[in-house]
Amino acid sequence: MVNMDQYQAQLLSVEKAIHASENSKEREELRTLKDNLIELIALTQFVDEEKQNEDDEEVNLDDYEMHRFMSEVKEIDQKDELRRLKDKCERMVGEKCSAPYMHSWGAITYHNALICSMEDEAVVADDGNIDVKFRVLFTNPTHKEMLPCPFFLDGSCRFDSENCHFSHGEMVSAGSLREYTVPDFSRLSRNCVVLAKTGDNLWQRGRVLCANYVEKECRVRLDNSSTKNREQDFKFVDLLPIFEEDGDSTSDSESETDYPAINDDNCNLNTFTYDVSQSLGDWERYTRGIGSKLMAKMGYIHGTGLGSNGGGIITPIAAQILPMGKSLDYCMSLREAANGDENLFSAEKKLQKDKKKQEAISARAYERETTRVDVFSFINENVLSNSKPIHQSGPLKKCFQNHSSKSLNVESVKVADDIRRKEREIAEVRKSLKRNAEGGADICSRLKKKLREKTYELSCLQEEQDHLSNEQSSRKTKSFVF
Repeated sequence: MVNMDQYQAQLLSVEKAIHASENSKEREELRTLKDNLIELIALTQFVDEEKQNEDDEEVNLDDYEMHRFMSEVKEIDQKDELRRLKDKCERMVGEKCSAPYMHSWGAITYHNALICSMEDEAVVADDGNIDVKFRVLFTNPTHKEMLPCPFFLDGSCRFDSENCHFSHGEMVSAGSLREYTVPDFSRLSRNCVVLAKTGDNLWQRGRVLCANYVEKECRVRLDNSSTKNREQDFKFVDLLPIFEEDGDSTSDSESETDYPAINDDNCNLNTFTYDVSQSLGDWERYTRGIGSKLMAKMGYIHGTGLGSNGGGIITPIAAQILPMGKSLDYCMSLREAANGDENLFSAEKKLQKDKKKQEAISARAYERETTRVDVFSFINENVLSNSKPIHQSGPLKKCFQNHSSKSLNVESVKVADDIRRKEREIAEVRKSLKRNAEGGADICSRLKKKLREKTYELSCLQEEQDHLSNEQSSRKTKSFVF
């Protein structure tokens, strides 16, 4: 670079000398010198560029060699790490653990499981972490799809893992495994939540009613079970106690400043931006508002969303009643058939519909009762319409000639009971008439009419009793004569 600066300075001096010179011969020599300097500068620049390119190639070659060397070292380290990880994972096969399981409705729960095998291939993430997959079998299955297939364990199952009704093992990541939950039977007590092994090898949730540590048995009330077999006795080995973790609970010594403050901007945004279709706590017009008071005590500001930052829901979630025993896909198909009606499964709409249906049933029943004519109404309107009862002995007489002696005795007992009951009713009506003698004329007239009706019915029963007595006496006379 120093030579280039000198050449540039000499070229500048020659150009000035050319302009200052008046001699033509001298100017011609200076122009020749200028051309030589320009050519020298060009050659010098070309040589410098070639040298720079050679230096760059040497640097690139060194970088490539270094990168290749580091890649080989990293590959060797990765192979060693994979070998160590594989040995460690192979030692884990056969051990117990707690593995996650995703249910068909999307919930993820952890259950005790046994590691039965390891996948041969391991996935290397972009950050260099290695993800190993394990196949686990659950030791406390709560659903049929978690129950290990007995034929798969023997190697004789004719179905693959997708078509078999039972489990061929769940593939889980090594990073999602937890420690095995060891059953602690010493903490079993009343109302303790447990999983109990039922007859179909499924573990059902229940609560302990009593524990017998001598015989190591527990009486458990199962959830979602029939009333007949709801309470059963189980051995300790067929139980898995479930206890809530105490480590997540916060201490009482924590100050209120440990919790994040509610953002005022969120409060204003929630209050004035959201279009609330239903007032939160609207049901409290039927109560004393204890729900809103409790929420205010816990720090809730009316008009904001739920949650510590006020970013939760504002509109209450409406309760829905889905068809019993039907899947969610079936329910969604019903909603699609109803053109996406949001109130199709609404509990409030269902209650209103049931209320209207019950009102219609009650109205029809009332109409039937008002139009129905019973025997006593017919007697009151047709027979007892006059002041004097008309005795029609002909139609009231029953033919007892075709009855046996046993049936005559039964009829006689029935008629005697009816006569005693009718006499008691007449006595009650007479007491009422005597009690309301000084009352209104309307009440007295109704009671007198009722007394006449009861008296007429009593006379009919007495007449029927006389016919029965005559028939029985005639049969006794005939048997005595013959």
